[in-house]
This record gives sequence, structure tokens and C-alpha cells, in this order.
Amino acid sequence: MKKLLFILIIIFGIFSCEKNEDNPTVTKINYVGFESGFIIGVDPVGITSQEVVIASSNTDNNPRTYNLNINTDLTTADPNSYNIPTMVTIPANSNIGMFIIDVNGKYVNPIGDDIVSISFSTNDDTLFISNPISLNLKQVCSNPELILDITFDDWPEEIYWAIIDSNNDTIFESATPPGFGAYENLTGGISRTFCLTPGNYTFQIYDQFNDGAGPFSLTFDNNLIFSSNGSYGGFTQTTFSIN
Repeated sequence: MKKLLFILIIIFGIFSCEKNEDNPTVTKINYVGFESGFIIGVDPVGITSQEVVIASSNTDNNPRTYNLNINTDLTTADPNSYNIPTMVTIPANSNIGMFIIDVNGKYVNPIGDDIVSISFSTNDDTLFISNPISLNLKQVCSNPELILDITFDDWPEEIYWAIIDSNNDTIFESATPPGFGAYENLTGGISRTFCLTPGNYTFQIYDQFNDGAGPFSLTFDNNLIFSSNGSYGGFTQTTFSIN
């Protein structure tokens, strides 16, 4: 269950600077803040809606509306992957409000590092606002994930790989635009997971200098689909099905 910033609000309510009628030494600060950031999971071919809660340090007899902005410097998610309203309202006689963010799994990066950073904007000098909220968008696979493991040799920059669907569209690849060099200066290896809908696919891997580029394996649901000790020359591929 997501926790609101009630502790912070209570502190502001107790230690404010503006006098009130009941106790002239106690302050009432006009504050509004987001709940803590969290992860939003979405099916790669679906859309999900998630509520985001805000809270203020006091109530009012009238509704209060606050502007919402996307912080482009902190947001890494594709703009097509999310939709938020431009404003959020706290109803009259309440200190809790909420808005809905819609997330489209088709545009969410399967790597899982998509962030949407949302902040308030105001021209009210008496209003204190919280730091932006950071929402992590992640694909949640409804079936087991495909796993690609590559162990690098001394020249990982020579590797390029791609996963191609039955329409001959490249849906995942090591570099965009296609080409070598994605793993330059890296050591060890990589492990990537992919959420694929049922269908037929082709996995291709290339070595720029035609002498292989380290062992790799492709597994699905704990079953080995394809592997090599790295001696695949300049190119190798396999086709496989997800049921």
C-alpha cells in the first residue's frame, strides 16, 4: 500500500510560522505534495491506468486546483508511453486529491529504466510544493520472458544482434540505429530479458571482423533455444516460436 507524506504534512502543520486563532504560536503552512514514487507495471501490448495521490497540509471550503508538469530533464520515458492531465484538484473540505496516469505498454522500454517525473507549478508565493514524483514504467510480461546472455571477448564492440518478428520488423536490437559499437569499452557481459507475445521470431547475431565475439545463450521458460561458444564467424541465426 502506497504511503502518503503525512508525517511531513503533520510536521508542517505543527511548526508553521503563521499564527492562528486557537494558538498564536502555532503556524499553518500552505503545502501540497506527492506520495512516494512507485513502479507502474504494464502489459507490453496493453494499457494500464494508475492513480497518483497528492495531499495538502490543510483543508479549504473551496476546491483547489494545481498545475502538473512533466520534467523533461528527468523524464526518460517515451512521450507516447504515458498520458497525464494538466491539472489536479483537491476537493472542498478535503486535503487529499488524485489524478490518473495512463501507460501504454507498447512504448515502454523493456529494459525497465523508463522514468516519468511530474511536478507542480504555481505562481502562488505562499504555497510550498514538494519535490517531483518519479514513476518507473515497466513492462510486466504475462508469459515467461526470453533471456539473452552474452559473455564478451576482448572486442565486445564488434557485436551486433537483433530479434525480428514474423513481419520482418526488428523489435529489439543491440544498437539503434543498427550497427556495431554498442558495447564498446565494456567488460564481462550482458543479460537482457524480453517480453514477447506469441508468434514466430528470428534471432541474429553478427561479428564485425567475422571471427566470433564470445559465447552467448538464448533461453525461454528455462529451456535453451540457441547458444554458441563464440565461434560463429561473422554471423549466425535461429528461428523460434513463443506459444
